[in-house]
Amino acid sequence: MNVPESKVEISGFVARFYDQLLRIASFGKYNGMMKAAIADMDIQPDDAILDMGCGTGYNNCLMVKYLGNNGKIIGLDISKKMKKQFEKKCQDYPNISFIQKRIEDPLPFHDEFDKVFISFVFHGFPNSERKKIAQNAFNALKLGGRFIIFDFNEFDLDVQPWWFRSAFRRIECPLAFEYITVDWKSRLSEWAFDNFNEHLYFSKRIRLLKATKK
Repeated sequence: MNVPESKVEISGFVARFYDQLLRIASFGKYNGMMKAAIADMDIQPDDAILDMGCGTGYNNCLMVKYLGNNGKIIGLDISKKMKKQFEKKCQDYPNISFIQKRIEDPLPFHDEFDKVFISFVFHGFPNSERKKIAQNAFNALKLGGRFIIFDFNEFDLDVQPWWFRSAFRRIECPLAFEYITVDWKSRLSEWAFDNFNEHLYFSKRIRLLKATKK
């Protein structure tokens, strides 16, 4: 993806200290919020989970605690630095694996996952690329499987507290400003998902949105 205004693809210092920087950007709430969100995913012991934009593997190490011996997680990420961190964090879990691949490009998965998860990546793509990602998720999911998006909720930035407005404008890419204005349930309905369920965090600014493959 060659989109200068996006901050999805990271490297250097940010990639090396990605988890630590997320904790700072969330005012120390990231770990607790992430644990709560993964608990709310309703992971079953035999689930097959595809994590699109898996980063360092931190989330996968939380997810795997809900899986049994027959469950599995495949993480996708384009970054070589993330791959290195992922493999170090997840080395003790034989049912977690990593594939270095772009999530907006065609993927080799069809009707094989119970859940497709994407965390704080979706907002960093233009809408044309988000549609490709959603199509990849649809193709990868079994019938009735869940596309689970952990990202910003819809909200009016202008009415948020000054400290949040300041941090959002300083840290987030321009694509995020458009993302928070979109009715994502309606958009996902157009992309063949339904039966929505959501959990809200961080004063309703962050959402775990679950959508079912029709």
